[in-house]
Amino acid sequence: MSDDIETPETGDEGFSLIDIIVATAIMSFVMVIVTGAITEVYSDVNRTDGLAAARDQVGNSFRRLDKELRYATWVNTPGKVGDAWYVEYATNTNCQQLKFLNGALTRSVWTLPSTTPGTALTIAGDLAQTGAIAPFTVYEPGDQPYASATPNVSGVGRSYELEHSQIRLRFSGKVGTTELPLDVLFTAQNTNRNTPTLNDCSKGRPAA
Repeated sequence: MSDDIETPETGDEGFSLIDIIVATAIMSFVMVIVTGAITEVYSDVNRTDGLAAARDQVGNSFRRLDKELRYATWVNTPGKVGDAWYVEYATNTNCQQLKFLNGALTRSVWTLPSTTPGTALTIAGDLAQTGAIAPFTVYEPGDQPYASATPNVSGVGRSYELEHSQIRLRFSGKVGTTELPLDVLFTAQNTNRNTPTLNDCSKGRPAA
């Protein structure tokens, strides 16, 4: 009979250093994946919120200007003084000026015979200029704005001539890193080829 006595296994040996290193590496890998997923979710939420805010700014600009520019009786050539872009137009009741400065689109109103714009009221903020493109462009009756357009892109022929003044607004709604472009065209239905170049709204008053 053998005198060797087997020592029973107790299961209290613990983990080796290699076991701990492997487990730590696996846990670190899992945490990197989880953290990356959470960060991406928050980033998506922030982009969505930013896009919604930018869309609100753009929509607000469009709604406030739609009725006024649609029924303008005269539109002046846009200009720039310092960093401020502006365009002026007349309605049946008053004179108005749109100005874009420091990310804000404002509107001033005055009634003849006054020649000084009233207090500027903000229509929309969080706006940015779209690259080097001027925020205001005016096309006069008789202009051919689509003469150089790619065929069928504009929906009209290249020789198409305007019968009314058109005002084109181009901005980007900007919130954080999110930008939403705005490119909208208004037709001043109360203008035509016989509309005078000058108007009482612009006479005897500085351009800005």
